[in-house]
Order: sequence, then C-alpha cells, then structure tokens
Amino acid sequence: MRALFGKEYEMTIEEAVCYLKKQDLAALEVGTYQVNDDFYFMIQEYETKPAENCRLETHNCYADIQWIISGEEEIDTVSRTGLEADEEYDEKRDVAFWKEPEEMCQSILTTGSYAVLPPSIAHKPQMRAGKEACHVKKCVAKVKWQA
Repeated sequence: MRALFGKEYEMTIEEAVCYLKKQDLAALEVGTYQVNDDFYFMIQEYETKPAENCRLETHNCYADIQWIISGEEEIDTVSRTGLEADEEYDEKRDVAFWKEPEEMCQSILTTGSYAVLPPSIAHKPQMRAGKEACHVKKCVAKVKWQA
C-alpha cells in the first residue's frame, strides 16, 4: 500500500488507465476481471439504445473509467449536486439513479476513447450516438474511490 495525503490506496485513476492501455482489451471475453482489492473491470458487449431507454446513474464507492473498445455511444454527464433521486442508492450494487435535469453535457465516445467518471458526476451511458443502434464492445473499469 502507498500513502497519499495521509490515506492508503492500491490504485489511482492514472495507474488504472495505464494498466488498461497495456491490455489487449479487444481480445478479452465478456466478463469481470479482478486486478486487486481496489480495481476491477468488466468487458461488455451490447447494442446502443435510444436515450429514453437509458438511465442517469452515480456510484458512491467507485469511480468509473468507461472505455470504448469498438463502436460508438453517447454518454451524457452532469454534476450530481442538486439532482432528484429516481431510485435510492443500492449499497450492494453501488448505484443510485436520478431524474434527468433539463441540461446535461453530451459526449460521443468512439473506438479508443474513454471517460473518467468520479462519484460526483452522474452519467447516462449506452445511448445511440445517431439514429441507428451501434454494436459496442466496452470496458467499464471500477476504481475504489477514496474521498
């Protein structure tokens, strides 16, 4: 364990990104891969969905690194401050869902791009980037958050 600002940690966001860059993510099967107690990642494959079929979410214990291995999707983000709960926090799944505010930041993630999403940022992933669905292979990495 290392210490940073008086707190012990196993993996920083930067170290997690470096770790992922060294992996052949495209060759990995769908599933969950545990790296250490503070860091794991999931390989997912799916078809993107219309915005109305996706949900705005946050996590309390982990930051997300959402990395597009192939395909493209829209992901909307907004500060969780002031959001109204749609579904209360589920400690077992480390997720809460929120009612959408009027305005959010819209981003398109394409092959090779990624977004780092700390617990303070609500995010709505898996949306179609255009009119048609797109097949996406994605790595969703979870890094234990030490606030």
